[in-house]
Amino acid sequence: MNTFSVDENGNVLRYLDLYAGAEPLLFIHGLGCASSSDYPPVVAADAYFKGRSLLIDLMGAGFSDKPEDGKFASDDQAAVLSRFIAEEGFARVNLFGHSAGAFIALKLAQSLPAHVGAIVLCEPGLTDYGIAMLSEITAQTEDQFVDEGFSAFLAQLKAQGTNDAWLGPFSVASPYVIYQWAQSALQDNVENWLDDLAKLKSTKGVILSENATSDEIAKFEQAGCTVEVVANAEHMIAYDNPDGLAQAISKFID
Repeated sequence: MNTFSVDENGNVLRYLDLYAGAEPLLFIHGLGCASSSDYPPVVAADAYFKGRSLLIDLMGAGFSDKPEDGKFASDDQAAVLSRFIAEEGFARVNLFGHSAGAFIALKLAQSLPAHVGAIVLCEPGLTDYGIAMLSEITAQTEDQFVDEGFSAFLAQLKAQGTNDAWLGPFSVASPYVIYQWAQSALQDNVENWLDDLAKLKSTKGVILSENATSDEIAKFEQAGCTVEVVANAEHMIAYDNPDGLAQAISKFID
């Protein structure tokens, strides 16, 4: 994997750098996920556009480092990625953000308007299930969640029996990143992020599952987004239909 040093303590962000091209697409995964595990089947699909793609594991997730004193709120993650783009010398990038990762992609696009060509948000924002889950996490203190809540939550997810793919990256994530990102994602979700999306000048795409209602589609179209719906998929589209997700992404990226 490729590495990027994020601080003077030697903590490292890790990512996969695939295909070639001057204008990479940065994959920003959702909470409890990891791009290194979620997106290889997507970028390997025949329908994928095969341009340069950076599958980034955010700090505290996947293969990236997990400092116990790290700062993992969405603003902090966006700041790390902003430095990464600047120090790697990318004049222009495209962004993909899934679920709560869409908030990070949006913050990044707002902070680097001249550098972002296209922003593609996949199932952006929090579902009712996501809100309930993150509220359960943040009802505890951070110390409580780190000491006991994280392991109890993993056992709860495993007992539900429908989260096998997600349990892999979730189980190796730092409990600090889960807790801090959960707090910030809940706050991000109640703010006027759709208004912020509407103000962006970048090419804007939104990818939704087949469960999307006409009202959901319309609100993104009113924000100036082109909407693609992926069949045979629920919220975790990369798991349910990676070929369909590859095709949808490729419609937005030249």
